[in-house]
Amino acid sequence: MNRQLINLETLVNILDYVPSDDRETWVKSLMAIKSEFGADGEDIARQWSQQASKFKERDFKDVWKSCKNGVINIGWLIKQAINNGFKFTPMTYEEKARLNTEVMKRTAENKRLLAKEQQQLEQQYLLASEQAHRILEQCKEAPFDHPYLVHKQIEPYGIQFGSFAGYNDALIIPVAGTIGPLDGNIQTLQFIMPNGEKRFLKGGKKAGGYYPLQWVDDAPIVICEGFATGATLAQHYTPFSSVICAFDAGNLKAAALRLKALNPTCQFIIAGDADIAGKEKAIEVARLVDGLVALPEFKQGENGTDWNDRYLLDSKGAAL
Repeated sequence: MNRQLINLETLVNILDYVPSDDRETWVKSLMAIKSEFGADGEDIARQWSQQASKFKERDFKDVWKSCKNGVINIGWLIKQAINNGFKFTPMTYEEKARLNTEVMKRTAENKRLLAKEQQQLEQQYLLASEQAHRILEQCKEAPFDHPYLVHKQIEPYGIQFGSFAGYNDALIIPVAGTIGPLDGNIQTLQFIMPNGEKRFLKGGKKAGGYYPLQWVDDAPIVICEGFATGATLAQHYTPFSSVICAFDAGNLKAAALRLKALNPTCQFIIAGDADIAGKEKAIEVARLVDGLVALPEFKQGENGTDWNDRYLLDSKGAAL
């Protein structure tokens, strides 16, 4: 398999051997196509996507727009096709030379576009960070009787409260960065509505972000996913430890590695959620920082995945 043999004509043949109905395969395929061909591959990607029974033009546009160059390369897509029976057509020396020149030009253009895209993205993140600071200047400390806090039976742990762009009476959580120019700086905000709906500041960078609910010098560092989980841990399960909220399983790694670098002698505990993704990511991250894994346990018939769910079930049982 040689990457230089890929052009738009070959791409059409390759896609004949890749199903578009499976969403994960579909999304990865779009990422591979965009990484290799950029805007030139959009029409072919759309035509292939339209073969899916649940195709929606708006969904296609959203996913295509969100695809980032270089995340998944064309080799992944070629492998899927070969696994399903695709074979390359033999080519002459002249055809190979022509395609090699074409690929070299395309690769150079993709690198240029990727650098430009990254520069624009970093600028967007910096602007969102500045906006986050301005919003926080207008906020107040979150009240203990906010509906979300009351429902979750947790305290606010320093988060803010206010209304912004339709997010009325929202809890507002500053998200600190761990990477690049936003390392240690507020890079975005999370808004939690009274009904529990959650949103992040538009244009902000969530990846790598975290929020320290409480800090105890030289104490174990507990890292979890959501704010309610972190507040529950700090309030009821690990009151004498530092507790860090990473917002989702994907952010556990960045937060843990950053804090490990700053606190190499501290014990780390990854308090993951009990769903499949949460368990796998917690175990993976704990290994990276030589830490422990703490997962809530649920009996058959109990509904819940995180430490707040576990606490609410226990407190309900105690009340009975």
